[in-house]
Amino acid sequence: MGGGEAMGLISKKNLKVAATEYAPMILGIRIPGFIRIHIRYLFNNPFVYCVLVVAPFIIGLVMLLGINADFWNSYFSGWHVFLMVLFAIATAFYFAERHRTFRKIYVRAVPAMVVINGFFIYIFDTGVTGSRFGGLIVFIILALLPAWVLAKLSMGMGYRMLSNGADRHYRPGRDLYMDGDFEAAFRHLEPSAKRGHMKSLFLLGEAHEYGKGRALDRIKAARFYNKSAKKGYRKAHTAFEALTQSFSPEEKKTFENDLSISGINDLF
Repeated sequence: MGGGEAMGLISKKNLKVAATEYAPMILGIRIPGFIRIHIRYLFNNPFVYCVLVVAPFIIGLVMLLGINADFWNSYFSGWHVFLMVLFAIATAFYFAERHRTFRKIYVRAVPAMVVINGFFIYIFDTGVTGSRFGGLIVFIILALLPAWVLAKLSMGMGYRMLSNGADRHYRPGRDLYMDGDFEAAFRHLEPSAKRGHMKSLFLLGEAHEYGKGRALDRIKAARFYNKSAKKGYRKAHTAFEALTQSFSPEEKKTFENDLSISGINDLF
């Protein structure tokens, strides 16, 4: 590696990314942020939150312990299994909120877990019910029917809440924005963005990039995109990369040199 490449790796931009992005993830500093996200979902709709998070956690715990009790008891304590399932559900929930494709998989996986778990408990293991026929009846009552109810809730209300980020202002603001009623839209989107809602931040970036109801300002657009991308919104990351690559030398210098804008509220 040449000296120029080495200097590029330790540039001010890369060091800033390492300090603000990678270090907090490694050290667990972002855990309070994850907790705040779950509190927002819980207060938005406790029932749907239980369908999206609590139910798959309990089902996953039961499934994992039921795969091979002797194996788990030999190598893992109950707390180990508890924490592994909690980590898996939290990670899946995180990606479901941020990626549409994974969101569709997640809301379908919730009822699927009930069906799979019920199959192994009530049909595959005949020792529980005594016969295949009896197991089938119990499977229909205790697995298929609950799975159907969970599917209706997770794939309907649950999917919408994940898409909206559990923010009451985003969906009305987004609809008004798409209809071209920008001033009314920003009355919803700006409070949402100030709370750190990634999709609202993205739309405000788009508004400044293309002059939709806001002054054309490519620098400010990049900052909104950047804030949204740091929340984990892939679409904002793509828009940020495309915009900054099209910057003129003057725009790039302005964006990189002004480090005073650190918080979201500084953008308003």
